[in-house]
Amino acid sequence: MELLQKARALYQAGEMHDALEVAQAACERQPKDAEAWWLLGCINRYTGLPSASDDAFRRAAQLSRKRPAPVRVTGKRFRELLDQAQEGLSKDAHQRLKATRLKVEPLPALEAIKAGLSPDAPTLRKRHPEDLLILFQVNLENRCDSEPELARLLGRTLTRA
Repeated sequence: MELLQKARALYQAGEMHDALEVAQAACERQPKDAEAWWLLGCINRYTGLPSASDDAFRRAAQLSRKRPAPVRVTGKRFRELLDQAQEGLSKDAHQRLKATRLKVEPLPALEAIKAGLSPDAPTLRKRHPEDLLILFQVNLENRCDSEPELARLLGRTLTRA
């Protein structure tokens, strides 16, 4: 199995430390592969290495325009953008989310990933015992290269919830 595929499989299975070793080897073997650097950035976030993660994302962005460097905002700013997105919802979307509690978490828990949730999931909806929509800040940021783009994504995410 190719190193990048193996790293991705381990990442998807929630085996982050093993995935990290394999992704690092993939980047060493193919230093011009933007996908390898992007995956390494994602894995580094899970293993508590945000600086290394940002470096890997920047390297991926240098290698491919398909992978712009993600925007990073504080938890407070993310919540402000989320509140603005809620205010901008249509009446219909507002009504659908009326009874839903919104919660922000950095990333999906490893237990959830091992149970089948994608480590890149932007959200998780739980309906029992309460209606809860969890927004994963880092994964939403990873999809955006600017704060305005993140604000638009939050609006779309809430509209589709």
